[in-house]
Amino acid sequence: MDLAGRAAQALGTAQRARTVATALIRFGFGEFLTQTTLDKVIKGVTGVDIAPEAAEQPMPVRVRLLLEDLGPTFIKAGQILSTRPDLIPPEWAIEFKKLQSDIPPAPWEGDDGVKARLESEYAMPIDEAFASIETEAFAAASMAQVHRATTHSGEAVVLKVLRPGIRGVIRADLELMEWLARLTRSHFENFGFDADAVVAEFARQLERETDLELEARNVMRMAQDFESVPGVGFPRVFHDLTRRSVLALEEVRGTVLSKIDYATMPDAERTALAKHAANAVFKQCLEIGFFHADPHPGNMFVVSRETEADSDEPGVGIVFIDCGMTGLIDPGTMRQLAQLVHGTVDGDLDRVVRTALALGSADPTLADDRGFRTDVYHFIDNFKGGTLESLRMGVLLDEFFNVLRNHKLQCPADIVYLIKAITTIEGVAEELAPEFDLVSYVTPYVERLVKQRYSLGAIKERFQGAAIAYADLVEELPGEVTDLMTRIKRNQVSLNLEHRGLERLTSEIERASMNISWSLVLAAFIVGAALLVLADSLDRSTGILAWLAGALFIGALVLAVGRLVWARLFNRD
Repeated sequence: MDLAGRAAQALGTAQRARTVATALIRFGFGEFLTQTTLDKVIKGVTGVDIAPEAAEQPMPVRVRLLLEDLGPTFIKAGQILSTRPDLIPPEWAIEFKKLQSDIPPAPWEGDDGVKARLESEYAMPIDEAFASIETEAFAAASMAQVHRATTHSGEAVVLKVLRPGIRGVIRADLELMEWLARLTRSHFENFGFDADAVVAEFARQLERETDLELEARNVMRMAQDFESVPGVGFPRVFHDLTRRSVLALEEVRGTVLSKIDYATMPDAERTALAKHAANAVFKQCLEIGFFHADPHPGNMFVVSRETEADSDEPGVGIVFIDCGMTGLIDPGTMRQLAQLVHGTVDGDLDRVVRTALALGSADPTLADDRGFRTDVYHFIDNFKGGTLESLRMGVLLDEFFNVLRNHKLQCPADIVYLIKAITTIEGVAEELAPEFDLVSYVTPYVERLVKQRYSLGAIKERFQGAAIAYADLVEELPGEVTDLMTRIKRNQVSLNLEHRGLERLTSEIERASMNISWSLVLAAFIVGAALLVLADSLDRSTGILAWLAGALFIGALVLAVGRLVWARLFNRD
């Protein structure tokens, strides 16, 4: 079966195939069907016109409309990719941010209803699991919906429930996306991004977001990290009620930040909320290394909290929800970020170049590329004369990774999420309290990050690590040498050499050999003719030798002219 036939088979049913094909035509991608020959496999799609809202629209807009039309999995794909401008062009990422996932909730009753899903997860009737539950969802998105419930002990909880059958839909749609990515790669050049990488990243993130037990662990870990931090909180997880498809959390008594009119809030409360939000995100990103990757106002509740009797601090705090999208920065990457910040402030081009290559997992030879070094120098120049106290961390990181993207270096996913988290919270803080000094607030985190890399204690620790590594090397070296000698004795060692530029050398040798051959032939003709002329001068009885000498001279001339014509026609020396 050819590629197009296998793609049609991957679509699952003929109805799904026609649905996708119809949507492609409606949003101006009929040429895709033709060029990939899918139109020959998928039958029954005729008389479809381009949707009015898609007419004359640029490709990113039409793709966004197509994703909305194809349903939950594709909508979620666009939403996730809107956070990954390293995988897709920036204009596509901006357009995908407009995707809306507010869709009607799944029905409560029925074999494929939410009630049946819950009873299957808990292996008991719903009234045995809860004292009461609201059958109408108060929030619904592409992957899950939320219901309020009360436990038999009287505690109010919210249940985040994956939509019934969503995993089957995801599997089928992911298979479809993989085939479409392969078709795109096979039939289109310079598409603007690596479609295979896009689908692979989406599949990884979607697997994490549909494992609600993993989200529960994320919530508990973050709650533990901020247990002693006033003003920042996370909802309590009900372990006995949480399953892979159901997340049970305490109901947060507060107001979603996105629904608050900032103008009606006292200045002190707005500043306190900005401080709490910034403290949470910067502490996670630049100190803990495990962070909430989507801290937008819709994922933050404003709640009342207790304060000391003699405290002037407003009694408000922030509670973060929706911890499915998280990032993890390892200590090595944290140290590289310290090198980037310190090198940028100091104007150290070589240090920033080395950091860029390490973070982008690039070929070390790129360090000598003039264009790359020039772009990095321009990046440093944007922050020239600055100090740690004046840096805006989100702006610095975003501009730095723009340099990487321009040179086709893929950023690690968690670094991209870190940039997203920091820039998002910077925007929230500025909108919430424009007078809040965010830069000075983040300075201690940046300074600690740098000091962790360049303090005497850190240097001592690195020297100790290097010493241990060398000690291990010395200890292991005799055994390694013995193993190598044994392999040599048994003829188990092979040497592979890669000859770079050998083809050019071979060509030059062949050309030189050809020129020498032509020269020898011409020389033989000329020398032979000269000898015949000399012999004829000694014996003039017949004159035959003179005629032969003339023939050789003419032959030499013909060969010389022929060689010149050959070289000119075939571009050979």
